[in-house]
Amino acid sequence: MDSGKAFLRKTDENGVSVYSHLTDVLATLLEMKPASSLDAFEGASLAVKAKHYAPGKLAPTPAPPELPDAAAAAAVSAYAAPTAALIAAALKPSEEEPSGQVANVLSERTLFECAGTCLSSDETYRVYASLVQLQKSKELASVRFFGKILGSPGDYYIAEAAGYTAPEPEEGFEPPPPPPGFEEPGTGCNKFTYFAATDLAGAWTALPDVTPQQIVYSKKIRKYVTGDLEADVRAYPPFPGQEKAYLRALIARIVAATTLCPVGKFALSEEPTEEPTEVEVGEEGRTPKPASALGDTSGWCTRYMGILDIGRCTNIPPEEEGDDEEKPKGPEPQAHIPYLAPISEAEWAIGTYTHGGPTVAVARSLRFPGALSAYSLAKALEMNASLYIGYGQEMLPAPFVMEAPPPFAAEPEPVFEQADAPLADENAIFLAAKTAEIKEEADNLPDPEE
Repeated sequence: MDSGKAFLRKTDENGVSVYSHLTDVLATLLEMKPASSLDAFEGASLAVKAKHYAPGKLAPTPAPPELPDAAAAAAVSAYAAPTAALIAAALKPSEEEPSGQVANVLSERTLFECAGTCLSSDETYRVYASLVQLQKSKELASVRFFGKILGSPGDYYIAEAAGYTAPEPEEGFEPPPPPPGFEEPGTGCNKFTYFAATDLAGAWTALPDVTPQQIVYSKKIRKYVTGDLEADVRAYPPFPGQEKAYLRALIARIVAATTLCPVGKFALSEEPTEEPTEVEVGEEGRTPKPASALGDTSGWCTRYMGILDIGRCTNIPPEEEGDDEEKPKGPEPQAHIPYLAPISEAEWAIGTYTHGGPTVAVARSLRFPGALSAYSLAKALEMNASLYIGYGQEMLPAPFVMEAPPPFAAEPEPVFEQADAPLADENAIFLAAKTAEIKEEADNLPDPEE
């Protein structure tokens, strides 16, 4: 008993023991005389403990040191060093005046952030710095951020550029002739040049111009990109090209179907297949529309021509009639999908957002999930931008069914061995042939009397 009391009387650095603490708690309860002493016990104990607590004397136990993670340190170093070099190069003042224009992706991000679809602020700044480097190195007239195409295991950042001049081919190399129906650079599906990069601190690769055949075959397959531009596209039917051509075909389809602009901002030319011209504010009575006026599909229209079933924006021009041999007829001409075409509620979801700033109207594509167009008007300054972040695949009205392979060839007719002719018949045929040969030689002999 005495040893137990001695144990409870052991004090801490403040001179308080369990015995003295319980004595103070019981004294407090007797003084307070609560209705339920049991319920008030914990509160009284805390109150007694607080009398002996001095702020600043207690310090949390230091956490044990963490073991260094070599893999994590290497990953941080591999990210930080190239990013620092990229930002330093973008901020470096140029001696020459800038000859090109880089889209302000930082301001555009605020538009798409309202809709909840955008890159992080750090990643967006790296995109901008990388686009500045791309514009300087390639001397582009303009460049904007198209978006990010997700894949497995790698993703692609895509830049859309105008004014790109491809390098001259090596001496002695003759490029192959363009395929039939190919749209020349600067027209149709090849209006812009697109660059792809898997790392914003790395190099940008110019994607090849797309062909109608590649666009047609890209609609027949469903395949994620891999992050390797030189990879083969393993699918059926076989795709005519490597992943860089498949990626370019996906971009062409997305751009034509999901790039929108406000109605009235552009005016059609006299020729329906010519590029529309932008109507300046004040011309033809145009005044910038508030974003609230673009709250439904009637306020939006497509920016570019649509792609026909043949993989072009326009039908193939008919060939001049001549005396040449008859050639197989091509497909029947299809009605053009014009510039500035209205959009439908079946393919677009429209919304307006206000987050403590100017109202932003956002059109979200239901046909290509991840594609958005946004518009805002702040202090008479219009801002219209498009962005795509997705897997590059189109939403289908029904489950995808792979195209069936061609039917098997018909079985050949059975082959039977021919019966041998009797020996007498063979001898008769041989004898007749030899007789005719001897007779022919005899007729050709000269007459001995001559």
